Amino acid sequence: MNEMSVRTWQERFRAGDFSSRDRAVQCEAGWYDWFCRDDALAGRLKKISSVVLGITDPFILDNYYVWFKNNCPLEGPLYDDVRFEPLTGERDGKYFLVALDSHHELIKWTLYTERYGYDAPEFCCGNVREMTAYINAMAPELAQGIQPRFVLEKAAVGEYVRQHEGKAAYSIRREGDHLFAYQSSRDWKYRTVAVSDSPENVPQGFPAERAEQHGMLYVFPSKAPALDRADYVVRRAQRRKEQTR
Repeated sequence: MNEMSVRTWQERFRAGDFSSRDRAVQCEAGWYDWFCRDDALAGRLKKISSVVLGITDPFILDNYYVWFKNNCPLEGPLYDDVRFEPLTGERDGKYFLVALDSHHELIKWTLYTERYGYDAPEFCCGNVREMTAYINAMAPELAQGIQPRFVLEKAAVGEYVRQHEGKAAYSIRREGDHLFAYQSSRDWKYRTVAVSDSPENVPQGFPAERAEQHGMLYVFPSKAPALDRADYVVRRAQRRKEQTR
């Protein structure tokens, strides 16, 4: 795979270097794995190229390369993604990918990042302009190693889920500012939780009496977890007793 910078990739794409249906040309463009016909790669590249061409931040342009994957899920049609990989060094939380028209996602464009985790998208939207705007905006965070608040909030939600479910959630999705939904491994339903930095700062619509501290943050579930109610009451009483010692 030719690991050219995103800036160079953009220049070569615009020059028409990757327009041929030839397999070797498409491999040079960055296709790494696919399940579609070889002669379909050029057309698929043209569709997903818009998210690469929309990158304007110099950090990503000069410090990343891209490669493409055509995915074959167990259910639904084939879909493509583009992966942004650092040119040098370790990934170190900087790797991310953008999927287009995945049958398993709720919306057209989805962004998965190493920093947020791969169980759920960090961001999703209906058009490529919103996606590239988000990626360009997050580039300074990647460059400086800044961890956004929602990553810490997700970690608090993850700890809440582990305590009440006995295992990690299958998916912790961002539902808005300080708002998440996790899929229970006990009944497969999604449950909404909010995160706050203070037990007094109660999110609207969330019962204050259910607040739990996890790390430096407080998790407010909209309703009791799927765990057996009696077990839930005992564990909660034990946590309160430990916190007052």
